[in-house]
Amino acid sequence: MRKTRKTKTTALCGVLAGLALAVMFLGGVLPFASIACPVLASLVLLPVYSETGYKWGFVWYLAVALLAFFIAPDKEAAFLFAVFGCYPILHKLFGRLPFKPLRWLAKFLYLNGGTVAVYCLMLFVFSLQTVTEEFADIKTLMLAALLAMANLSFLLYDLLLDRLEIFYHVRLRPKLKL
Repeated sequence: MRKTRKTKTTALCGVLAGLALAVMFLGGVLPFASIACPVLASLVLLPVYSETGYKWGFVWYLAVALLAFFIAPDKEAAFLFAVFGCYPILHKLFGRLPFKPLRWLAKFLYLNGGTVAVYCLMLFVFSLQTVTEEFADIKTLMLAALLAMANLSFLLYDLLLDRLEIFYHVRLRPKLKL
């Protein structure tokens, strides 16, 4: 009996959503991983949109982001995934902008605007206790240094996405036989 395309798509999305949620769960178990786990979970989106398209990719992202709020013990990681988890798809869309400086400007505006917005939400709207305690002792200069390091990390992540997508299509996809 042959499986239909929708069945394969649903199964692939479900399995990879479970993998992304397991990675998000680690964000609460490992104390230093509240930023790394949302980034790693967002990388699981690469095969989803490569195999199923942007529509299923966004649906997958929304499902994982919503479930992360309920399942992930670290709510900071869940918030970060909710804002930045769809970046592998947005990376492709930003790549369609006509000029390279405009692409980078859009990417860094997304990063910095999203970072400020998500932390303002966590601090002032939802008053997350752990985030409030972390930020209580940090001075303004240190916040600027953290944002600068976030920009550098984002640059490396952005460059890595292209290479990981090539790796997926050249090395992994033929072995998976999807």
